[in-house]
Amino acid sequence: MMTNLAPPQIRATTGLELAAGIFTKCSDQLASQLSISLTSGRREAKQTPLRVGINGDVYGGMRAPIEVGTRRVDIAYVNPSAMVAMAYRGKGYFKQKMGLRILGCFPSWDRIALVVSKELAVKSLHDIARRKIPLRVSTRFSGVNNATYYTIETILSLYGISFGKIRRWGGKVQECPRPDAPQRRKGIAEHSLMAIFDEGISTVGGWLDQALENGYEIIPIEPDIIKKLERLGYSGTVLPQSRYRQLNQDVPTIDFSGWALVTHKWLPDRVAYAAIETIDEKQKLIPVDDDEPLNMRALCEGSEKCPLRVPLHPGAQKYYKEKGYL
Repeated sequence: MMTNLAPPQIRATTGLELAAGIFTKCSDQLASQLSISLTSGRREAKQTPLRVGINGDVYGGMRAPIEVGTRRVDIAYVNPSAMVAMAYRGKGYFKQKMGLRILGCFPSWDRIALVVSKELAVKSLHDIARRKIPLRVSTRFSGVNNATYYTIETILSLYGISFGKIRRWGGKVQECPRPDAPQRRKGIAEHSLMAIFDEGISTVGGWLDQALENGYEIIPIEPDIIKKLERLGYSGTVLPQSRYRQLNQDVPTIDFSGWALVTHKWLPDRVAYAAIETIDEKQKLIPVDDDEPLNMRALCEGSEKCPLRVPLHPGAQKYYKEKGYL
């Protein structure tokens, strides 16, 4: 098909389509850390470079806001969106305020769940700390800059607990690569685990549903602890009885929702505008972690599934307003 694109644009577009197609077809064999760089040759020295980084130890988890905030990367995904708020404020893991802006927040409903065996007869993490219970607990990989592990450790620290202390008390910590890892499911079924501290609870029939059907219960995060977490950038919420029929009432916890598409305040407005225009044009092709199709209005206004906690980039905001999404 003939095109009006110049040869450099033809080659770049072909390369990007090729990479997307290969990854889609061979993702089980390929690495998942994505790095796309548009850089200038000597004859294009005044052209604006663009770097997109997705997934992995550098572009995923806790490192991504730093990579964007220090302009080593221009656009990245960050999950949960609470990490963006934390970096924007310079709290917790982030030692200085980051000049971040949001292009949009993709839907992904999630919560932190602190689950214990009913046999322990505990109603709070305070009980575990006071009794120094040697838990056999399952959580996520400590890995490199893992947002889930960092969040769980932060919660535990506010109760005077850590995974290190649990080990010193004689307990064991099982680290899993994903919420529904086979070793966790096996431990829940056999009741060899005493506790599970994790997120990834939206899947019907997932690890949390299995645990609630097998003699486990959710313990709440107390209001004073939630307030301390909110000062870092998290948001208080509940695990709803309407979703988990085994509960007698809603259980207070913190939110872990949202895949924020993040940039920095220095990104040219035209580039930010083009990014959202492209998402709008391709929205039927873009996969989302949700039962509903991508909603452009929710992308820019925020919702329970995709909370916005940082200002929109003005270029993105301009597009949303022009199209009536804002």
